Amino acid sequence: MVNFTHQITDTKDVFKKLGINNTTLTSTQKLFLNEKGYLILPPTKFIRENLKQLNKITSDLIKSEGEKGGWEGKEKNYKKGKLFENNCDRLGNLIDKDPLFGELILIPEILSAAHEVIQDDIKVGGLNFRNPHKGYGEQAIHIDCIPRQYEKEKFHGVVCYIYLDESRKENGATRIIPGSHKKIGWPDNYINTNEQQKNEIRAETEAGSIVILNLNTWHAGAKNENGKPRKTIFIQIKNRDEGQLLNYKKFLSIPTKNRLNDAQKYLLAIRDIDPTQQEDSVSVGQIYRDQFGKDRGAIK
Repeated sequence: MVNFTHQITDTKDVFKKLGINNTTLTSTQKLFLNEKGYLILPPTKFIRENLKQLNKITSDLIKSEGEKGGWEGKEKNYKKGKLFENNCDRLGNLIDKDPLFGELILIPEILSAAHEVIQDDIKVGGLNFRNPHKGYGEQAIHIDCIPRQYEKEKFHGVVCYIYLDESRKENGATRIIPGSHKKIGWPDNYINTNEQQKNEIRAETEAGSIVILNLNTWHAGAKNENGKPRKTIFIQIKNRDEGQLLNYKKFLSIPTKNRLNDAQKYLLAIRDIDPTQQEDSVSVGQIYRDQFGKDRGAIK
């Protein structure tokens, strides 16, 4: 746990206390992230030391939460017997469920990559979990935000996948289309999003590895063919002016808020001075597109 002795005022303060600087990621890594729209990192020391425990905690939560897993912020849509995602283990609001999850949002490499993409003050939009079952998990190619309308428009953020198991084609390694984050408009302006693309790659990694993806990069979950687990923790980090997948100010418990340090409170935007989000959840996918992206369908 990193201790803080003064009020955090901006992202630079967080980086200073965490020792994040221009060398946290190499120039080669930053160039690759900017040009390709993704970056694959080996397990950090913290993840290596805690991988077994992260697997145990998430497995226990899957058992204890059952069909209610993942519904935080969307409770109004829940009905008894309805899964958040069919044939898939889902967990939400992980920050509230174990202190170990709160440490993940302080990993320097993740924060450095997020700032490299956003180029502005940042905040955590979500910390969730997904594990598709055998024969499931396939998605259409999509982006996790609204598209940019012009080339010089800033990028919205990143999503970071922390793989708790090894990720292989056979168990549904994520499909990524390198360089697609630079496109203007939605993926379906250009391609049939339900088809495999010639230039797509698969994010095959060892357990504990991190995949960082620009939210505007075209990607898709793939089918878990062999049924081996592919437990994944997702950390979404966005521009500080944008909405969160979960309204942490509303949904974090008082005991959790009290145990978080100043950097975590800043990154989760739960301080009194942070603007209060009206929505319980600002979703991704088609709901997000319908709500926020109606004026962004055209290529300009």
